[in-house]
Formats: sequence, C-alpha cells, structure tokens
Amino acid sequence: MIRLVRMRLHNDEPTLIDELSRLDLVGRVGDDIAYCQPPHVFGIHGDWGSGKTSFLHQLQGYLTGSCPQQPQALLARAKRKGLRFGVHKDHVTVVWFEAWRYQHEQAPIVALLQEIRTQLPWYSKALERTRKLGEVAIRSALLSFEDLTKKIGIQASEIQKAGEKWEQEHLASTLPSHMIREHLEHALKTLLGDTDKPDEDGPRRRLVVMVDDLDRCESGGAYKLIEGIKIYLNLPNCVFVLGMNQRIIEAAVAAHIPKTEDPRLNAFRAREYLDKLCQTIVHLPFPRRPADLLKGYLPGLKDAEPIYQVIDRFGCLPANPRKIKAFANLLRRYVPRFSEILADAGRRDTCAHMLVIFACLYQFHPELYRILEVQPRFYEEVRRWALGDPAAMQHPVFEGITMSLRQVQNTAAPTPGLPLESAYVDPAEGNVFRVQGVIAGFGEVQTSEVEKYLVS
Repeated sequence: MIRLVRMRLHNDEPTLIDELSRLDLVGRVGDDIAYCQPPHVFGIHGDWGSGKTSFLHQLQGYLTGSCPQQPQALLARAKRKGLRFGVHKDHVTVVWFEAWRYQHEQAPIVALLQEIRTQLPWYSKALERTRKLGEVAIRSALLSFEDLTKKIGIQASEIQKAGEKWEQEHLASTLPSHMIREHLEHALKTLLGDTDKPDEDGPRRRLVVMVDDLDRCESGGAYKLIEGIKIYLNLPNCVFVLGMNQRIIEAAVAAHIPKTEDPRLNAFRAREYLDKLCQTIVHLPFPRRPADLLKGYLPGLKDAEPIYQVIDRFGCLPANPRKIKAFANLLRRYVPRFSEILADAGRRDTCAHMLVIFACLYQFHPELYRILEVQPRFYEEVRRWALGDPAAMQHPVFEGITMSLRQVQNTAAPTPGLPLESAYVDPAEGNVFRVQGVIAGFGEVQTSEVEKYLVS
C-alpha cells in the first residue's frame, strides 16, 4: 500500500538546504573567493535548473553569515543541516544583483552601481562599529556612487528618477573610464575599510558582487553588463561571481563581437573573450544518480521502490534538479492511483514499468502524450520508433527528439533484458527519449492498458 506521509508539492525557489550534496564545493569556492587576489571574476556554470541560485545563496551564507534573500528560519535550518555560516564575514562584503531585472536598461552597469550604492549602507553600520569609520566619510563615499552613475553619461530608467532629474538640470558630461574606476576604487576603500594591508597580515577586505541569472538576459543586455564590469569594475578590491550557463553567455558574446565567415572561429573567439573575463570557472556537478535525488524529493512514497529501480536501471531522468523535482510532483499525484497493484507482488513489476513509461511521456514528451490521450493505439508506433523500426523513424512527430539508445538492428519483439547501446547524449538535456530502453524491452501493450495508465 502506497503511504503518502505529506502531500507537499515542491516549488522552484532557491534554497540554502544542501539537497544536491554540494557543501564541500561551497566551502572550496567560498575560500577561493575570500583569499583570491582581486580583481577576480568567478563564473559559476550550470544549465537552467541545475541549482545555480541556490549555490550562490549558500556561498553568500558561507562567506558572510547572512542571506537577505532567504527567510531567517531557513538560515537556522541550513546551519543544522551542515552549512557553515560567516566563515569570512570579517573581510568579505557581498552585494547581490539579479541581472535579468535590468537587462533592458540602456546601460545595465548603471543599475549595478545603484545596487552597490543601496546595499552597502546595510553593511556600513557594522563596518562603522568594527572599523571606526566616520559617518561623514561613509556618506561621502555613498554619494560618490550616486554621482558616478550619472558621470558614465547614460540616462537610466525608473530606478534612477533622481538621476534623470540631475541629468536634465546639470547636463552631466561623461568621464573617461579610468577616472571612473579611480573614483569607484576610492569609494570602495572608504566603505570597506582596510583594503590595502599587506598580504602577510591576512586577506584584504573585498567587495564580492554576486550576479545571478546572467544567462536569462537577452544577448544584448548580457553583453553590455559584462562589458561594463570589464571596463568600470576591474578594481583591486572587487570580486565578481557570475551565475551563468556558459554556452548561452558565449552565444551572447558571439552575437556582438566582430564576426568572421567561419562560425567555428566565431564560437572560439567568444570562448576566449569569456575566458579572459572569468579567471576561474566552476562547473556545478550533475546529480550522478537522478533516481536517488527523486527518492529524496518523495519521502512519503515508501512503497514505490520498484519505480525507482526501473528509473535507475534505464537512466530515465535527465540529470537536472529542476526537471527531477517537477517529475517528483507528477509522481506524487499519479502513483497513489495504483497503490493496490504496487502492493501485489505478482503485478508490481509490470505496474512500475508502465508507470515510468507514461509518466516520462507525460512530463518530457508532451507532443507524443497528446496523441496518446486521443489515440491510445499510437503507443505501438512509439514502441516501433523506440526499437528503431525504419518505417516508424520516418514519422514526422518524432522529429527533434533525440534517442538515448542507438537503433536496434533487430526490430522484432525484444526479449527481456535486450542490450541496447547507449548514444552518450547530453546528461541534462530535456528532449532526449530516455524512456526508450524501458519501452523497447517491455514488449507490446494492449490499448486497454494504455488507457488505464494515462496520467490524466
């Protein structure tokens, strides 16, 4: 009997809880950020849904002991779960910037400077107590940030209404980029405190700017922001941490740098550009056992072990936490309908295979599932395609779907355990037919059974 302890559906919000076993990586990257020689740019690479924002939140907690984007109660829970907090709070100040919110600004770097200006006073109170900084010096430095956003010569939008008025009244002129950098460096020194002490006396104070969702920006917005970082914020007291899908950012760069007639050379130049900007790129690891992560998202499905075994054996899930979490939400409402069958030892194995097949079709291949809902006999066409039947391969509905297994030379009905060669597809790609092995090895399915296992 399927026992569902709690009917809590998972959301897609970032979390401080270490669901992906990355705390060791958080510590290593956090220490590198705290002790590197600024200026330095880190790139945190991961596909959409890989948990980049959660990783950045965990980094912020590790470095400073706080994470304003997360509920206070979650901080305490994450600490109980093993996340170390505030390891480098004495010399690291973090500013958070959500790049996609400002992607349509004419100069996104202006919005970034405004965020630095508005977030730093929150830290300056603590700095004033610990570093004995005078209130006048702090206010002066903060005002210099406000003035510099105007001196860049770009009129910002709603986030800078006061700045727009100043532009209209004073006709602010642009300053050379090196003069702006000098002003910014001086302002940060004033706000951060001792940024020039010798290395042998311990790590220098530094501003760490975490830029999230850079890969969600349109290509022009992403390119303008990283250009602004390179031109204006390449400062000796500043470290940047960019959350990004490296491939998407390289494509954005390639669209805006001078092009050649060779697309491969353009792609190479874009990668070289990004390598020059980011001295360190960290690739977030894939979940190596997606079935185990799925099980962790479904603590109430105590008797669903046969389902996990099928998923694990055939590699049915993409190695993407967001997609696995969504699949868990589907199983939570789908599987309990078959609790009696799963409790029957004689029918359990067949039921588990059927549940996996139709849940995967529903979640990952809705273009096929839509046809099955109206024409259940279409399942036989899907099975023939999974077996590599040449006639089924010509069906246009399968265009764009990547097989996870190479075509089977013998398209006759397979015997149990039929070995199929892996096609070595992208482990996180969503449009891969990973349920192919289950379908190919299962044999024919009656139309009545197809109708019985439809999700909706």
